[in-house]
Amino acid sequence: MSMFGSRDKSNNQQESAPAVNKSASSKDIKTLIGEGCKVEGNFFIPTATRIDGVIKGDLTGDSGIVIGHTGKVIGSVCASEVVIYGMVEGNVETNRLELKKGSKMNGDVTVNNLVTEQGCIFNGKCAMKDETSNVTELVPELNTSTGNVKIKSVMSS
Repeated sequence: MSMFGSRDKSNNQQESAPAVNKSASSKDIKTLIGEGCKVEGNFFIPTATRIDGVIKGDLTGDSGIVIGHTGKVIGSVCASEVVIYGMVEGNVETNRLELKKGSKMNGDVTVNNLVTEQGCIFNGKCAMKDETSNVTELVPELNTSTGNVKIKSVMSS
């Protein structure tokens, strides 16, 4: 505890969802629908966006869209890159979709690259846009000193 009774807040903060990988870093996010906000309607969003509230309607974006842990979209999502930590009830069309641990996706997906983490829920169909899109080769690496095996992904050409 420091002067005036303020505490070090670093121990009390939840780990927040990082921003979209390549297309939008946290400093690039220009549009934010905060936790507790509820909006209804169809939206076109030209900048990188983070949703921590609830949207009932379709989202179309030129950049990346992050659905945070508390975020929920009831409608379709179309953007260059979509990362879901929260929930989407609707179809998603994107170049790259990441379904993070704890996320819920109820709807069909049209995508070039799909990344799912263990612990996500996906109920729907998946259609790949391009049959030649990035195929990932998994290569096991053995650490001889510990005996542990690590799986490394390598982009095939």
